[in-house]
Amino acid sequence: MPFLDKKTRKIVYTDFADTITGVTDVGIVDMPNMTGALYEKKVKDYLKNHLDHLVIRRLRNNTPLTKTDLDGLETTLAEIGENDGETLLTDLLARSAAPSLAHFVRSMVGMDRSAAQSAFSEFLNDESLTTPQIRFVEMVIDQLTARGVMETDALYEAPFKGLHAGGPDALFTGQDNVIKGIFNTLELLHSNLQAKAS
Repeated sequence: MPFLDKKTRKIVYTDFADTITGVTDVGIVDMPNMTGALYEKKVKDYLKNHLDHLVIRRLRNNTPLTKTDLDGLETTLAEIGENDGETLLTDLLARSAAPSLAHFVRSMVGMDRSAAQSAFSEFLNDESLTTPQIRFVEMVIDQLTARGVMETDALYEAPFKGLHAGGPDALFTGQDNVIKGIFNTLELLHSNLQAKAS
């Protein structure tokens, strides 16, 4: 290095005028401790890992809930979000379009298969039903076990319409009491997601 030729460089001088027009006070932006996506992941992980939690077990088993049950569950889920928990939970429920906290939780944890079978046992044990009709009832149970909730409109969509192109009304032709009973059972399952007075 010391033996290399030094190159001369031309020195450049500048004369810029500083043009500060004023000082602005910018407030500190309040950043949340947790994002909505991270909160949602934590809630889903919590629900998946706490299936034995009293209220979650009641939801899975289709046991009616009290207001105290739901308040406790709401507090628990809000605590996951730390200081912003209530806001994060409200935003999560709004994004999910779930009509209630209980509906949202059951849609995450599903319904216990034996509870779903018990709800539809009248139809599973009905010897007058054909094999496709029994399969229809079993598919309802499968959906409830996987998704926890199911709207009656879903009975007219796939995979149910695969059993009969005319839908459940055509599949259960002449057995209006059966299809009406299936619809009533689904509505009863939904009503158990509403809190009862404690």
